[in-house]
Amino acid sequence: MASTPTDAADLTGTPAPPASTAFTIDTPRLEDAAGCARIHVESWRDAYGDLLEDHVRWFGKAALERRTAQWTAMLTPGDPQYGRSTIAVGRAPDGQVVGFATGGETRDEDAPRPLELFALYTDSAWHGTGLGRALVEAVIGDEPASVWVAAENPRARRFYEKLGFKADGAEKVEEHLANLRDIRMVR
Repeated sequence: MASTPTDAADLTGTPAPPASTAFTIDTPRLEDAAGCARIHVESWRDAYGDLLEDHVRWFGKAALERRTAQWTAMLTPGDPQYGRSTIAVGRAPDGQVVGFATGGETRDEDAPRPLELFALYTDSAWHGTGLGRALVEAVIGDEPASVWVAAENPRARRFYEKLGFKADGAEKVEEHLANLRDIRMVR
């Protein structure tokens, strides 16, 4: 299990490969909030570390605390903001959270599809194990859906293409994320 980061410098290690690539997919519990937050912060570092300059803000202790609060709210039964989302977690054989996905009814006004994959993040040691695909299937199945992905994240774009998603020409700029440019992919 990864140690709890205290600042951006603590999040630079390469995770050890899993001893087994066996995993299970299930519904997260409130006690999984810290594990989901860890995956969220570490995956953001891996995906956006070269794109976001303020590493302490996005990948350090404050980010982990924000994500833990966010996940605690998301996993609290009856939370109105997140109650419409489907959330699935991937677990290693020891029960540790090693990935998550969230999805639900699209948030786009010009929705090209009824469903949207909101987020998918896995521990980098689990890339290529089938975990990401299984998490996507758990939250949106093989239904027509959309997903927003950073334009400068070729790994994610290739992954979604393997699942049948294609860029539809829609773009948006995430001003709160140092003007990160996202593209929408649909299937």
